[in-house]
Amino acid sequence: MPTIEVNGETLAFHRAGRGAPLLLIHSLGTGAWMWAGEIAHFSDRFDVIAFDARGHGASTHNGPVTIQNIAADLVAALKALGVGPAHVIAISMGGPIATLMHAKAPEAFASLVIADSFARQGEAGAARVKGLEETLAKVSMLDYAKAYAEGTLHKDAAPRHMEALVESVAGMSKETYLEIARTVFTADVADLMAKLALPVRVVVGAQDTRTPPAMSEEIARLVPGADLKVIADAAHLANLDNPDGFRAAVDPFLARQAQKVA
Repeated sequence: MPTIEVNGETLAFHRAGRGAPLLLIHSLGTGAWMWAGEIAHFSDRFDVIAFDARGHGASTHNGPVTIQNIAADLVAALKALGVGPAHVIAISMGGPIATLMHAKAPEAFASLVIADSFARQGEAGAARVKGLEETLAKVSMLDYAKAYAEGTLHKDAAPRHMEALVESVAGMSKETYLEIARTVFTADVADLMAKLALPVRVVVGAQDTRTPPAMSEEIARLVPGADLKVIADAAHLANLDNPDGFRAAVDPFLARQAQKVA
């Protein structure tokens, strides 16, 4: 994977294709690998870029791993690559990260898809942090990763996706995972989402229990002009659970927005 230096970190990334730029932002504990199917699918029409966020995958962790810092890293990385404005697909923690990015650099965005995400979790988020701290004090990252993957992916998800998710989460240290999880679960970007001034589509897996459909419904209410698509036979990581359903929900939106920009 090529790398780029930004904000004192070395970010690894995948890049493929030609056309309008398309940035893919991954979920907590994963990396650019989770977008392999989308990179292959979209690279005939888009210049697709997927980073390993700070503290994830092959990227470094020299400074604090927060969603604010990850957002700043991605803004800087796009600028350094001379990319923009970009269409963006952001899943799970990627929703708040993309929202923070837009607040910093709205000119960097052409459109946004927010998948399986949230605007805020309130007291439930704080409780998730406490529960995670208690769990990781008792079990190994491998044992946690296995339980996390089983509770995250749809029962019909491809076994290779289950294996990749377990390996990815298990490869993080407890300290790094907790550091980013604290900022993810307690994030509140509702006010910023209400100020998003660009085309936005919200998508969610019908069986998402990590960020249930009600959270995506809230995003769709908050963001001016946003619409919502619910993906059947998908849970929290809809692109891994039901790739065809995910692309059916995203493709027409991206095609329409890319045509407008062109």
